[in-house]
Amino acid sequence: MANDVFMNRSIEMVSWQDYRASNTGMVVFYSSDPVSELPIREVPEQYPSDILPEPNYETATFGFYGCARTKIRATFIKSKIRYLFFITKYAGTDADLKDEYLITGYYRVTKIADVKKQHIRYCSDYSCLDEKECFALRAEESHFVSVKDAFRVTPQQLKAWDFKGRITRQSRILLNEEQAAAVIEHIKSKPDIKEQYIEETARLQPHNGSEEEESE
Repeated sequence: MANDVFMNRSIEMVSWQDYRASNTGMVVFYSSDPVSELPIREVPEQYPSDILPEPNYETATFGFYGCARTKIRATFIKSKIRYLFFITKYAGTDADLKDEYLITGYYRVTKIADVKKQHIRYCSDYSCLDEKECFALRAEESHFVSVKDAFRVTPQQLKAWDFKGRITRQSRILLNEEQAAAVIEHIKSKPDIKEQYIEETARLQPHNGSEEEESE
């Protein structure tokens, strides 16, 4: 779990480096929240929590507020991938799409930063101690859509992407330029409702003890 101290740190506190890549893509999994119609990330019911704020659409970063899936991000950078796509097994309140696999948004990554020292210093739980580096990704462009506008990932689609097995938190689906472009075209053709994601996530955030005491 991430310390509150680190959660409040500005992303400008680290030195971001320019990142060059091809227009390929990687699809990564996130858990969506069960009490919202919007396919926002899972929001903890209380703090402290092991649930990290990923994808962090508020700051368009991935891997800044916690070092889970360090190796996935390392593979992303080593392979010079440009687009990071976010897929979820929809857990929200729209019964028609319950348990469907949906790509709900993407990042166009243009900056990276080694945040290993920050994770070790500020996070209560970290997994990158034995890693040489732990990179965070930062996007100059991000786009998130409603659950009905999401890109549906059917078994046939997974087969077309040559992905075998079950989608898990550790899964990474690699897309070539043509495959990535098709997903981008679909997502960009729909309204970007990222601000609604941010507002809904903030609304569902649990209050800490000090805030509750002040309200009383």
